[in-house]
Amino acid sequence: MRIALANQNQLPDAGKVRPPMLTVIAPADGEVIDTIPTDSPDQVRDTVERLRDNSVVWRSLGMVGRVHWLTLFRNWLLDNRDGIVTLLSRETGKTESEAEAEFTLALDALDHYRIHAAEFLGGRHPQVFARPAAALQVAVAGSACAVAGVIGPWTYPLALAMFDAVPALVSGAAVVVKPSSETPLTMRAVTGGWASLGAPAVFESVAGHEAGPAVLDSVDYIRFTGSFETGKIVALRAAGRLIPCCLDLGGKSAAVVLADADLDQAAACIALGGLANDGQNSNSIERIYVENSVYDAFLDKLAAEAAAFGPMLGDETGLGVMTSATQVELVRDQVRDALLKGATLRCGGTGEGHRFEPTVLGEVDPTMSVLTHQTLGPILPVVRVADAGEALELAQQQQPTGPCLSLWTTDASIGARAAGRFAPAVVGVNDVSVHLAHPAPF
Repeated sequence: MRIALANQNQLPDAGKVRPPMLTVIAPADGEVIDTIPTDSPDQVRDTVERLRDNSVVWRSLGMVGRVHWLTLFRNWLLDNRDGIVTLLSRETGKTESEAEAEFTLALDALDHYRIHAAEFLGGRHPQVFARPAAALQVAVAGSACAVAGVIGPWTYPLALAMFDAVPALVSGAAVVVKPSSETPLTMRAVTGGWASLGAPAVFESVAGHEAGPAVLDSVDYIRFTGSFETGKIVALRAAGRLIPCCLDLGGKSAAVVLADADLDQAAACIALGGLANDGQNSNSIERIYVENSVYDAFLDKLAAEAAAFGPMLGDETGLGVMTSATQVELVRDQVRDALLKGATLRCGGTGEGHRFEPTVLGEVDPTMSVLTHQTLGPILPVVRVADAGEALELAQQQQPTGPCLSLWTTDASIGARAAGRFAPAVVGVNDVSVHLAHPAPF
């Protein structure tokens, strides 16, 4: 997604400067989708204060009242499904099936919290703790903050925002969402749908590059999904205000292929786990470690799978495109760096516009940025290792920033040991599903 900021215009009546406009351009064809106003820091603060006032009424509705509005919201989403999916596909460059899958994830999250609201909001039973001189009863109860802030990424702009916004709304908090400036339109449409229902005004979105820091500086709780580097900044800024924050940070998920693995299955599944949605998933496979004795055979099979990789549904004409122009350049730089440092190109390696070919790199080593920095693109770097011990050791070196690991082996005992060794990462043994969807928050 390419973004253009229009020049600021002077307001003649008030002598104030109008915030710049955000022009959103479809990555697939370069056409302008929409131009929307951005929010200045002052406007963000005003929005948060308005939400804080409205949250009092929202909490007073009780769980039943809030679930009523969330159910009406669910019906609105279903009534407008086609339009939302089309908009999501246009601004992200995802195929229709990929955008439809993301919409379904968002709807599933809404249903989950709506259905289980009473269970989640019920207080925990008291626990008795005996001490020599006293007996204590401890009960744990929850209370909503006034305004929760959600700062989301361009990878899954609808689903990830809904994963975080819905439980906050169920609990009684108001929510302001700041989507990525790469993909602001879908959440803008969704929060507009909430407003169109006549629901209490407790769910809004803001846009623009200045809006994120302003949200951090004004809300009572922050939920951030994005890069490890930006997550550090968010955590420090939240700590400076002594507000709670929760970070969901990307990394470099790994796959480990041992000598006893079914190489055909491993190659097919790893290609899917690294190339689906053009690798633009924080769980996508971005590092592959293969035992030396099967390295060459596996690399041949993986290159064949990647070269033939196509759309998930037969009625689609091709793969999606990469959403962010900046990310496309990063992918090109990583491939160029790897080849200059001795990696071998087995397939792909080039692209045009927002499209980049599925790419397999052999003989990759830790001096190459494709192995040490998050890619979020359709690149599969393969590392040769001596044995299972070295493979698992190298895969673990990226923890805790690698959210997932898939292990390919017929030895059940190795798989069981890996599951414990890599906690809290999600581990799949002969299973690539851990890489294909963002782990659900439920």
